[in-house]
Amino acid sequence: MHHGAHIQNSQKYVEQCRRMLQRLEPLMPQLNIDGEKNIWILKPGYLSRGRGIHCRNRLDRILRVAEPGFEWVAQKYIERPLLVYGTKIDLRQHFLITDWNPLTIWFYKDSFIRFSSQPFTVECLDRSIHVCNNAIQRHLKNASYRNPHLPEENMWHSDEFQYYLRSIGKEHVWDSIIIPGMKKALIHAVQVAQDTIRPRKNSFDLYGADFMFDENFQPWLLEINFKPDIIKDTSVMNVLIPPMIESLLCVLIDRKTDPDCDVGGFELIYKQSLNKQGKR
Repeated sequence: MHHGAHIQNSQKYVEQCRRMLQRLEPLMPQLNIDGEKNIWILKPGYLSRGRGIHCRNRLDRILRVAEPGFEWVAQKYIERPLLVYGTKIDLRQHFLITDWNPLTIWFYKDSFIRFSSQPFTVECLDRSIHVCNNAIQRHLKNASYRNPHLPEENMWHSDEFQYYLRSIGKEHVWDSIIIPGMKKALIHAVQVAQDTIRPRKNSFDLYGADFMFDENFQPWLLEINFKPDIIKDTSVMNVLIPPMIESLLCVLIDRKTDPDCDVGGFELIYKQSLNKQGKR
């Protein structure tokens, strides 16, 4: 305070503010991920692989990016994400839909973590800090001053992420918070979209869902990608993709003759009952 001034009974006001935040939390699920910079992330509706993404914190700058005549998605940016060694991450989770009616969803057991090449800050909105997509980051030089424990290729297998969680004493959050939260988000998102999809029997859809985590390890669904990139262009992808494709074939082919066969890394997480099928 200026010139030694102070607020009388300040501790009382601090406690009142704390109680107010506690009451707001159940009503505002995103309270724990918001910040003070009013940052929004803008994504073109017709592009993929991180292209055309912008972070902006003023309406006039947002309107300059979102040109008329184009479709854009605007999302409130997660200003307080979970950081690994001071760096932003996101997670790509593959899942499979083998039928839209009844809705049947399979969840793949392994995933991969993508890192930014630069330490996280909200003071700079450059995409090298805020867009973790490998198609963007692989063309950028890793910051020379970042933590040496970060992967050179800016990618971890989910097994490596679990090892990191164990190293910080949070091994339980993978099975108790992260995996259940991702499954729940995917099921709800697909249920919402079900009535907009024209189903085709004897077909399937493989999707890639992108998640971020808040400081309490709660997953937040960012987007779902149709026909996700499965190119083996990193050592992690080279390990993850072949067994996933093999498991996918087990689900699609082997189960036709043996419903109880081993389906590898895929887990059936949702099959709609007949009385809950969407309208067709």
